Amino acid sequence: MIIAETKRLLLRTWTLDDLSAGMNIWGDKDVIKYLGLERPMTKEEVLDSIKRGIDHQIKYGYQHWAVVSKETGELIGACGFSSFKQYREQEVSIELAFHFVQKAWGYGYASEAAEACLDYAHDNLKIDRIVAGVEEGNIRSIRILNKLGFRYLGLVYFDDTKTFEPMYEFRMTPKKRFKSDGGKIEVKINREPS
Repeated sequence: MIIAETKRLLLRTWTLDDLSAGMNIWGDKDVIKYLGLERPMTKEEVLDSIKRGIDHQIKYGYQHWAVVSKETGELIGACGFSSFKQYREQEVSIELAFHFVQKAWGYGYASEAAEACLDYAHDNLKIDRIVAGVEEGNIRSIRILNKLGFRYLGLVYFDDTKTFEPMYEFRMTPKKRFKSDGGKIEVKINREPS
């Protein structure tokens, strides 16, 4: 199922047929070093992750969606949300994450996909608060979050990685702004850092 479309990307739900593409992401030692994992994931772990994502989509309406290049048709990454309950336990949030194959790094795909995810969250999930944890030293991801309007909250302990990681927060406003695009008018969400 297609979730969102941007100029260069399609965001869609994962299928079990995506195992090979998932291995290209989560089976790569250079990709997973920013995920707090000690080693690349095995095929069984990637398949289990895809299955959990499919279940999460059914239950909550979101997951870390497959990101597909419209130009090549290749699945080049994952971007989307997971449930997040560790920070401010009284306030449940969703956490934004993005993971891309190495050959897709440096082309702006993560920013483009993450922005589409924020629009999806605003329009479909009716949520105004999103968090993002970043592995220490992941400067590119920090730049993307800053560009999108996230603000730094501090260090938060993550049970899954057993480490403290920088935590960022994003809050949406219900205001809309209009953008002129070659004579077309489209409605865009006005994102303002809190």
